[in-house]
Amino acid sequence: MNESYKKIWQLAKPYYYEGRPIDIDHIEWMIKEAEIICTHEQIDGTLLIPLVILHDVGYSRVPKDRQLTFTDIKIVHMEEGKRIAREILSSVEYEKEKAEKISYYVSVHDNWALGDDTIFKEDKVLAVFGDLDFTWISTERGFNDLARELRKTPEDMIIWLETSDKLTKRPFSTMTTKELFEMNLNSRRRSIKDKSLFGR
Repeated sequence: MNESYKKIWQLAKPYYYEGRPIDIDHIEWMIKEAEIICTHEQIDGTLLIPLVILHDVGYSRVPKDRQLTFTDIKIVHMEEGKRIAREILSSVEYEKEKAEKISYYVSVHDNWALGDDTIFKEDKVLAVFGDLDFTWISTERGFNDLARELRKTPEDMIIWLETSDKLTKRPFSTMTTKELFEMNLNSRRRSIKDKSLFGR
């Protein structure tokens, strides 16, 4: 990770600790994979990697003292995330035009939850981001974390991943991200099969 991204990550981390500390591992995994994908797929890392780092900082400003709907939480964390992203990128003197683009991405990165899949088909950086954000759930840590949160069995989680509307509404945008997802999903399947065979 270059120095610019390291600075952004150091400034973003306190927001994750305040909002959803569980996201720290998620972001670090995404950074590593994003760097590989940028090389393999000629994606602009100066946009994708800061987006990966900053996309969920807005959870730190989602009110915890009142009940919000799933949709409200998504909207608030994207709006607040955009503000925080601008502040952080400005403080590291990130190129202004790119900082605006990244802040915009943060403000729409979960629009799929609002029924808007179009933006992921129109913008390659956002599409690759969406691929990685989803693929995290197929990793061992992401899979187990979400299974606990959703109170699903590992078998139910596999079905959930295999039938996600992401696969039809926002298909994988590169072969690299598609293969990464399939590799991780197959690992989860094998793990479940092994536990079943050995009675664990």
